[in-house]
Amino acid sequence: MKQPTQIVAKIDYIGGGAVVTVPQSIEPWHTRCLREQMLWLLNERISEVVIDFTSTVSCTDDMCEVLERIYTRTRARGIKLSLVLEHDSPAARALHASGLTRLLHTHTDRAEAERGLLERSAERRRWRASGAVPSQRGRGPIAHTL
Repeated sequence: MKQPTQIVAKIDYIGGGAVVTVPQSIEPWHTRCLREQMLWLLNERISEVVIDFTSTVSCTDDMCEVLERIYTRTRARGIKLSLVLEHDSPAARALHASGLTRLLHTHTDRAEAERGLLERSAERRRWRASGAVPSQRGRGPIAHTL
């Protein structure tokens, strides 16, 4: 019998995306729960995920493996993934050593990430309302002609 996964991260849905706030301390046993929770989140109808590490005081290296898995899944599903990291925090040091900070866009604070989610959500609503269809590669709307 499978044990239920413990909810570790707080998820806030903003616009068409979600902000995942990870706990203060990320221990090895947290990483399995975090991975399961975030993979479940990616099955939701969201276009973007922001993972917030600003409250994280200690971070195990196992978190890098979790983020690599999440990064792979978001790329496969076309979901944008970004991070909120404070410069020289324990999470920033662990993720920088793994090279993930070079792959992912990082925000300096949560408010900046939330503004970006709201702006992109409003932009998508304008596209739908105007009848324009987004281009295949996401390079802006194309005219809808018949």
